[in-house]
Amino acid sequence: MKRFRPLVCYTLLSSALLVSGFAFAQTFDKSSCFEVEAIDRVWAGHRVAFDYVGKGDKQIVAYYDASRQMSVAYKPYPTGNWIYQKLDSYLGWDSHNSVVVGLDERGYIHIVGNLHVNPIVYFKSEHPYDVRSLKRVDFMADKETESRMTYPEFFNGADGELYFKYRNGRSGSGNEIYNAFNAQTGKWHRLHDTPLVDGEGERNGYFWGPVLGPDGLFHLSWVWRETPVAASNHDISYAKSKNLVDWQKSDGTPIRLPMKLDNAEFAVPLPQHSGILNGHTPIGFDHKDRPIISYQAYDTKGDSQLFVARNIAGEWHSHQISNWTDSRQELNLTGALPTTLTVKKPAQLLENGDVQVFAELNGIVYAYNLDAETLRVKSSSTIPKIPEALQPFDKDNDMPLYTKPLHQLVQGENFPTADKKFYLAWEALPPNRDKGRASIPEPTTLTVHCLK
Repeated sequence: MKRFRPLVCYTLLSSALLVSGFAFAQTFDKSSCFEVEAIDRVWAGHRVAFDYVGKGDKQIVAYYDASRQMSVAYKPYPTGNWIYQKLDSYLGWDSHNSVVVGLDERGYIHIVGNLHVNPIVYFKSEHPYDVRSLKRVDFMADKETESRMTYPEFFNGADGELYFKYRNGRSGSGNEIYNAFNAQTGKWHRLHDTPLVDGEGERNGYFWGPVLGPDGLFHLSWVWRETPVAASNHDISYAKSKNLVDWQKSDGTPIRLPMKLDNAEFAVPLPQHSGILNGHTPIGFDHKDRPIISYQAYDTKGDSQLFVARNIAGEWHSHQISNWTDSRQELNLTGALPTTLTVKKPAQLLENGDVQVFAELNGIVYAYNLDAETLRVKSSSTIPKIPEALQPFDKDNDMPLYTKPLHQLVQGENFPTADKKFYLAWEALPPNRDKGRASIPEPTTLTVHCLK
């Protein structure tokens, strides 16, 4: 408990100043960085993803509070106070039901969340950066298609234009849908006349991206799944696009939409029961701007390993990176799985030209340095799972500390956020395969951290 005394003292001091009615002018050194600031008490009964988005000096957090209510907080960094708004949606026990934030070019706030094959839960602000003006909206672009929604995600184009993607349908039978927002009219519309990816009522895709690469193209990877059981994942596919409307294979061949199993490109052709985990196909890039897909699969002995795939001269080549033993992750399950191996961090290009790839096994994060030309492993190491500055907040209990870096949409040297890294952090119990627990833990504190 000692480590939290400075935070408590700061909170008491702030309260005393407010009660006394005094206001003090403050000046801030742009190079300064606060250590930690509490935002709210939050639900800790199971892990569910929160969101943290910034644009210039403005920051927005979306989360579920101690009473499971969807909540949004806004702050202009560094001089402002957090401004809060509670929304009329409450979390159950489902770890799929994340909450996400979108910001359009004019600064209007968009919030979607609490979805697992449910009608859309969507709020939009009536004024830019004003969380108090968030109002519920029945649907975005297509009420019928948005009636069975999962995996909502906002993302922005190269010029800041706002898009929204989601799955229509269920695991083993779903389609990938994209919406686009027109900031001039304030209206959403379907980006494509068809689904982007069509499961044809027999399967669905689980996606990574689209990722805007250094080549100016959007890159997309995904696995196909035949049933709600994770072991039915198969075949990692890939596509790229200049404008998110027209899509191509890696060799530039146009793909007629919707993309389906019979016309998609297979970057890694693997059958069911090969150990591929959905949502674990991150895309990074090498020194020649070529996409590198990291993924996990079983080796010839049946152990789960880290692999990477890269396209050279029109052909995809896979490389086994790790060589663990007794690492097999069983995937013959449904729901939010307890994962012993995760591959969620994209490949990075190092200053010396090497490529670094990552995987987490049994709570340990492994980093492998690869030769950029051959993808041969040159060295390996273990690295902290969370930034060192946040480790003191990871208490010795049965609740992992979850962290989320700020997704900064616009940055610049003139903003006080320049040259700083921000993280959201909170403790919660791991997923419970979307089922209730026998008891409810005490809420934990959601904090934001600034690192230099």
